[in-house]
Amino acid sequence: MVSIRPTRAPALGDQLAAVLRDQIVRRQLEPGTHLVEDALAAEYDVSRGPVRDALRQLEGQGLVESRRRGFFVVGLSHSDIHDLYELRESIEIVAATRAVSQIDDEHMRAGRAIVDAMVDAADRSDAAAFAAADMRFHALLYEISGNRRLTDVWESYAPVFASLMQLTVEEDVDLHPSAHDHGRLLDVIAEGDVTRLQEELREHLDGARGRMAHAVDALNATTSETKAS
Repeated sequence: MVSIRPTRAPALGDQLAAVLRDQIVRRQLEPGTHLVEDALAAEYDVSRGPVRDALRQLEGQGLVESRRRGFFVVGLSHSDIHDLYELRESIEIVAATRAVSQIDDEHMRAGRAIVDAMVDAADRSDAAAFAAADMRFHALLYEISGNRRLTDVWESYAPVFASLMQLTVEEDVDLHPSAHDHGRLLDVIAEGDVTRLQEELREHLDGARGRMAHAVDALNATTSETKAS
């Protein structure tokens, strides 16, 4: 059964972490930047508690590191992106494989609704809505798998993937091929062909990793040009 969780506003620390995470991924906060708690609290009009919460979240996701003088931006290198997608492939293939024996009509309806939302977002060239639906699709795979520990690992890194995905879909001229890829993944899960599913999912994630690396390269080049001018 697809669970329905009550909607609540994110905590201030979560909100601030999302803002800083996006700035780090987009290199608006460059590697080496010193993140001063008092300055961040004043800039975002919050107490130091949410700032600490946000920085600890980002540290756990490998985006900042704690040193003697406080927190500093680490950022994301090509190696980081490779490592993130290697982790994602290893857990998502397990989740999707388990989903083959767990999926039911309700799950299928939920999956189809998400794919329809992706197609609609692609029709409107709405990158933000597309990225959000894309994340919901993959979260559904973990939910269907029924393995709570797999879901916990996914949820701990999902915010990083969400920021990266938003950057990537903004680079895509046409989002329809990606939407159809997700529909095909859902079809293969329903068909129960585990071997084909694993192949399709690996190809899907390899493509995402390649587009991600390209988007980060383009962003880095733009940043370098801006600093040089």
